[in-house]
Amino acid sequence: MSDHFDSRALRQTDCYGQRFMKPGTYAYAIGHAGTAAVAQDHPYVVVVEGDSPKRGEMAQTLVTVRAEGKAFVPDVEKVTVNAGDMVMWHCPDPHARPFAVSGEKDFFSSDRLVNESGYSHAFTCTGTYEWADAHGSGATGVVRVSAPDSSSDKGIRAWQSQQRQGVLVMVKDGQAEPAEVDVVLGQTVFFAVVAGPGISVTDAAVIEAERPVPGIAFYRKPTRGKDAVA
Repeated sequence: MSDHFDSRALRQTDCYGQRFMKPGTYAYAIGHAGTAAVAQDHPYVVVVEGDSPKRGEMAQTLVTVRAEGKAFVPDVEKVTVNAGDMVMWHCPDPHARPFAVSGEKDFFSSDRLVNESGYSHAFTCTGTYEWADAHGSGATGVVRVSAPDSSSDKGIRAWQSQQRQGVLVMVKDGQAEPAEVDVVLGQTVFFAVVAGPGISVTDAAVIEAERPVPGIAFYRKPTRGKDAVA
């Protein structure tokens, strides 16, 4: 079983986050992956109030997305936050088609992660996953997902505790830090884009299927495990 992931195409195991640093009203649309960027209407808004945030201050607001026929709808059409806060979008429906969030402002898009944005993915299959930027910035990294020790109650408790701890990868100007991380099955990795030209965090196997580039090491097909979270 494979666990392909792509920040351009959000699924049940993904979240897109955008931090809003300046007061204002930011309109956006939610559409099928690959089409949101060309949306003519932006019916939903994030209203940002207050002054510039103090260093280290940030609250998070979750917007739950649901599929209604061929459309995607947020649980609230208007979100009000303070400057410096982050808004996260997530669709818990495992049967929904992949979606994307696209704002009127260039910095606000799950298709191209720019400054103060992020993407998270919960890994549900073991294996070694190489990722890259499908837009060509050169950003790359590796996530190794191992199976838990489920042979004892102690091992299961340790697994459950580790699942609740997210792993952070910072991406700045095409460089990921750390470039390689180790997680356990079911654990989430959050890719925080501090600054950049607009990147994606995409499974190398997905990029390989879209644009085969022979001879480039990070495009080789990753090893996949058979274990998955039920």
